Amino acid sequence: MGSAFSVVASVAILRSTFNEMIPDEVRGYIWSITRRFSTEITMIIKESHDGSTNRLFKAVVTYLDGHALSNSVLPKRLTVGKNENVRNFTYGLERNSEIVDVFQGVTMKWKFNSDINSTSHFETRWYELKFHKMHTELVKKKYLVHVLEMAKMFKDRNRIVRFHTIRHDRWSSSGVNLDHPMTFGTLVMDGDLKETVLNDLDCFRRGKEYYRKIGKVWKRGYLLYGPPGTGKSSLIAAMANYMNYDIYNLNLSVVTSDSSLEYLLLHVPNRSILVVEDIDCSIKLQNRESKKGDEPADSYRGPQVTLAGLLNAIDGLLCCCGDEKITVFTTNYKDRIDPALLRAGRMDRHINLSYCTFSTFKQLAANYLDINDHDLYCHIEKLMEKVKVSPAEVAGELMKAKGSKTSLEDFITYLESKESQEEKSSTAPPLASNVDGNRPEPQENGNNISKSGVQDQSSHTETEAADMGNVGGYSVKAEFANIIKAIFSKHGDIAANSCLQSKQCRSSLLEIVCRIIQKLQKAKLKDLKETELKSMLSELQDLESMRLEVGWLRKRLDEIVEAMRLFELIAVSEKLSDTIFSTEVKLNCIYNKSLVEGLI
Repeated sequence: MGSAFSVVASVAILRSTFNEMIPDEVRGYIWSITRRFSTEITMIIKESHDGSTNRLFKAVVTYLDGHALSNSVLPKRLTVGKNENVRNFTYGLERNSEIVDVFQGVTMKWKFNSDINSTSHFETRWYELKFHKMHTELVKKKYLVHVLEMAKMFKDRNRIVRFHTIRHDRWSSSGVNLDHPMTFGTLVMDGDLKETVLNDLDCFRRGKEYYRKIGKVWKRGYLLYGPPGTGKSSLIAAMANYMNYDIYNLNLSVVTSDSSLEYLLLHVPNRSILVVEDIDCSIKLQNRESKKGDEPADSYRGPQVTLAGLLNAIDGLLCCCGDEKITVFTTNYKDRIDPALLRAGRMDRHINLSYCTFSTFKQLAANYLDINDHDLYCHIEKLMEKVKVSPAEVAGELMKAKGSKTSLEDFITYLESKESQEEKSSTAPPLASNVDGNRPEPQENGNNISKSGVQDQSSHTETEAADMGNVGGYSVKAEFANIIKAIFSKHGDIAANSCLQSKQCRSSLLEIVCRIIQKLQKAKLKDLKETELKSMLSELQDLESMRLEVGWLRKRLDEIVEAMRLFELIAVSEKLSDTIFSTEVKLNCIYNKSLVEGLI
């Protein structure tokens, strides 16, 4: 140990003596001669270049941040920090620390240096990049470009999405963080639509060279249209989070002129999403193909943006000032938008977000209730074929109650209520008008329009009551009342042990049973098809999954299916032999009337 210390001390003394005895000029000459025989080249990347900030220096900081912890050989000292504008922690090299990077199999050695002036206390920072001199062209033409591109990607990936609004015809000085949790992973969309949108966004993100090749500005326009509550705003948030683009919300109703609109669009930065919501009603952009009578009576008529100004702003020469921008328009009524706005180049892709389908419902139930299947699903599916309900309505209903079964039962009640309301509105007679456009005076002969102008519901209620019957506490259609009574008389209350709690839900299931029996009673064997019987069997399986006691009916259907198959065999054999029973005998043998008459 003592000898080691003596060697270190001797080296230090020799170095000090060398620096004191030999002038700087001579030392510089010696080092220059030494470097001639060195195989390494060192590049110095300073913080400032030609009196301004060195873009490459900032890129190196970000690039090494992305590589600092992913490298197999970690530096001994790292800096770490985080501010409100980034998602994750950022890392960097401490003073005099080194890190090794490998690019296309070539080793690149980075070292961070800093020096503080003792007089001005100004800190000078720079990076040293060392590599073998035979790879000089690789570094100049490819590696430094790679550093710039990767640094941009790391920075964009770590950046927090911000939301910007308009104040006095100018964008707000600093937007707010868009901490929206919606992603394409949680977004509910029907069929392959989600995959189509994702593929389109990916093609756009990678399309810089393609757009340049075809001579078009690197931008993309989307139109989201559909009824309220179908997920237009949620899709925009998912797009922003996926692309990591800031959102600039363009409220046209607060923009005072075309020139103000031009200024706003000129100051939308690259890698951003410009959102124009409810374009059909935010300002009066008259559809030039519509009739004057179609204009809303309360249209805004003050100083505003014109249609020509908007068209020029989003697809004129002004749009050439910038790259990698997305514009998203939303509307509830696509037909109210001027065709000039709808064409490609302004709204390149039109995405229809419609009412909730059963497929969409299953995705929502998986998100909100953590279930992929349930006994009540078949009943919900049949109701959703009749009732129009938005995804927002479905989500609101599923969030009301705790527990999957309770939530689904409440949702069924909600759908049945909507179905009842829609039936009433569709059957209610419209209020007729006379030639002058006024409502007719109420008649004295008992019409259902009262003197106050309000429709009298008494006759409508009486008609509904006449069409319904109550059997054992179940409200069913009058045509099914006798069938239900016969079933209960022979088999008891087959819905008593059902997993459904609502009497109304059980009633709808009983009606399904009645329809099957009614169809069997009216049909003849030769008119029945095997596919129809299989469909009935499938319905019975669904009913049994809801604990309806319909095993007796399923057994009888199985017997009928077997009888039909036997009849087909005899029909074939009849062609081969002349000594077969007559048709009447065969029918009596195969299709005993008791198969149907004994059901109830």
